[in-house]
Amino acid sequence: MLPAFFEAIRASVQPCTLLLLTPALVLAIVTRGRWTSFAAICVGAVLGGWLFIANVVALDGWQLPVSGAVVLTAIALVLGAPSVPRLHWATAASIEAAVAGLVTFVATLWWRPCIGEELGSILTGARAGVGAELPGITAYMLGAMAPVLAVVLLVRAIDPSPVAARWAGWCAGGIGLVVAAAVAVGRHDELVTALTRWTTS
Repeated sequence: MLPAFFEAIRASVQPCTLLLLTPALVLAIVTRGRWTSFAAICVGAVLGGWLFIANVVALDGWQLPVSGAVVLTAIALVLGAPSVPRLHWATAASIEAAVAGLVTFVATLWWRPCIGEELGSILTGARAGVGAELPGITAYMLGAMAPVLAVVLLVRAIDPSPVAARWAGWCAGGIGLVVAAAVAVGRHDELVTALTRWTTS
């Protein structure tokens, strides 16, 4: 498990992992580093990673744009809720955590991973029976979320003022909205290709 965890940490700084990491990082900032949201992000990543590697769920065709629209709506909801009185319920920590977990889960299904030795072994073993690979998958996905933990710790250490936190949330949310919008309009393959080209250049 530990080799898979550390391989994922190394892979997390590679561009091919950005499509998975960006929405999770965005939600970590937008939710102001709340531990409940970070826990939900990790659950979403592990569940999505298991389904992805087990090939239980594979987003393609019309499903990709729909998933992009779902993520776009979810991020917009959390960003816009404080400014819309009737949406104040969406500022509850439990709702924000649920949105963070959902967004990370969907983003994991967008992922096109960099295949290293450990992940390759997990993928090979999953063909015979994914259940036996669940600990390795869990370790790998938690390792991939290490940058999100770093952002959570940084936000909590800085403890920004409400105004600064709001501006940071809007900036991060804007990035997340752009990524989700690109998927929603059918640009998923172009994103993957661009990130892969960047990785191999």
